[in-house]
Amino acid sequence: MKLSVISAALLALATAGVQAAPVASNLTAGFSFQQYTGTTAVGNGAVGTNNILYFVEEKEVDGLKSWLIFFDPDATQRVQATLTFDGLLSQIGTTAVGLNLSTAKYGIDIDGDSVMNDYNFTQGAGLETAGDFLDDLTWIAGTNSLTLDFRANTPGDHIRVLLRTGNDVPEPASWGLAGVALAALAGSQLRRRRKG
Repeated sequence: MKLSVISAALLALATAGVQAAPVASNLTAGFSFQQYTGTTAVGNGAVGTNNILYFVEEKEVDGLKSWLIFFDPDATQRVQATLTFDGLLSQIGTTAVGLNLSTAKYGIDIDGDSVMNDYNFTQGAGLETAGDFLDDLTWIAGTNSLTLDFRANTPGDHIRVLLRTGNDVPEPASWGLAGVALAALAGSQLRRRRKG
C-alpha cells in the first residue's frame, strides 16, 4: 500500500508536463486533423496531401512546448479550424525565416531515422498576409485555443505554436501528491523504528 502511494505520487510528478495532442473543432467539412509521421520533409510543398491539417509534437525547452501545425495540399485548398491545446499559448511563429531559426531548438526527427532532415521551410512556407492566398490566424497569449483560416497550395501553410507548460514550476496538485508520498514514506520509517 505504502509503495503504491509513493509510486502514484512520483508518477504524477513525472507526467505533470505531458501535453495531450491539440484538438480540432469547427474543422472544414471533409477535412481531418492528424499527426504527421511521414518521411517527407515538411516546409517545401513535398507532403502534398489534400484535405488534411497536420500536427507534429515537437520538443519542450525551457518551459515551452512546441507544436508544428501545417497544411500542405496537392491542389489549392482552404481549411478552417479552431485548435485547442493542453497549455497556454505563448508565441506563434508564422514566417519561413522564423520557422527555420526555431527548428534547431524545437525540431525533432519526425520519421525516426536518426537523421535531422525532416524540415525544409522554403520561402512562402509561412502564412501569407496579402494576395490571393491571404491567411488568417486569431489567437491571444495566455489562452489555450487559436482559430485559423488557411488558403494554400505549394509550399503550404506552416506555424510553430509554443505553449507555456508550467514545467519550470510544479503545479500545486503535484506538490500535494509529492507531500503525500513523503508523508507516507516518513510514516513507514517511523513505524519501523517503533517496532525495532
